[in-house]
Amino acid sequence: MSDASSAIPAGPDPVVLATDAVPNGPGETAAADAAHHLSALLRVSGVSKVYGEGHTAVTAVSDATMAVDEGEFVALLGPSGSGKTTLISIIGGLLAPSTGSVEVRGTEVTGMTTADLTRFRAEKVGFVFQAANLVPFLTARENLLYVSSLVKSISKKQAQQRADQLLEELGLAQRAKNLPEQLSGGERQRVAIGRALMNDPDLVLVDEPTAALDTSMGRQVVQLLRREIKARGKTGIMVTHDLRMVEYTDRVFEILDGTLTHVEQPSALQH
Repeated sequence: MSDASSAIPAGPDPVVLATDAVPNGPGETAAADAAHHLSALLRVSGVSKVYGEGHTAVTAVSDATMAVDEGEFVALLGPSGSGKTTLISIIGGLLAPSTGSVEVRGTEVTGMTTADLTRFRAEKVGFVFQAANLVPFLTARENLLYVSSLVKSISKKQAQQRADQLLEELGLAQRAKNLPEQLSGGERQRVAIGRALMNDPDLVLVDEPTAALDTSMGRQVVQLLRREIKARGKTGIMVTHDLRMVEYTDRVFEILDGTLTHVEQPSALQH
C-alpha cells in the first residue's frame, strides 16, 4: 500500500462524530447480542470500572457485556469521554475492572496474577495506540524486534524473519532502517500495526488510529487493519468516535456514558 501523503496536513478533515449518527433503527442490546455468540473468542461479562468512593465515585464503564468472534473486526463507537478507551484497556489487561470478567479463548483475564497478565499482554494481545507510541530511538524494524524480545519462545532468527515479512507486507521494506521521526503519520501507524501483529496475538486492540490523520490516510490505515486482521484470522476491536471509519468493520458496538447501548451493522449508521 502506498503512502499517499508523506506529510500530515495541519488539520484533518471535519470528523463525523458518533453523536451525529442517525441509525435506521435501534439494534440489539450488547448483552442480548452476546447470547448469540456461544463460541466467541472474546467474552466480556458485566464489567464495570468505578473510580473513587461514595459521593465522589465516578463510573467510567457500567455493566458492560459483549462477545466478539474469532476473525471479526468490530468497532467500539462513542463520543469523547464515553468510556470506550477504559473498556478496551480492561479487555487488554491494562486496567483491572471493579466488577465483572473478561475471557479470551475461555481463559479469564481478570483473575490473572501480575506475571500472568504481563505474559498475556505480550503473547495474546497486540495494541495500536492513537499516537503510534513507537520507541523514538529505534528504527521501524527495531520497534518490531523489541516486542518479540518480550516473548521467550521466539528465536532471534525467527523474529528477524517475521519483522522483515511484516514490513514487506505493510509496504515499509524500504523504510525499515528509518527512525519514527523520519516517517510520515501514515507510515508510523503502519509500523504500529506491524508491531501489534509481531507476536501473532489472538486479539488486536486499536485505539483511535485515525485521530491525527486526514480522511484519505485514515481510510488507508483502517482498510489495512481490516485486511491484516482478516487475512490472519485475528479478532480486532477498533475504538473510534469517527463514523467515517465504521464501514470497514463487521459490527459496531455503541457506547455512551460508560454504557454499551446497542450493536449495529455498519450500514445502519451511514447517512
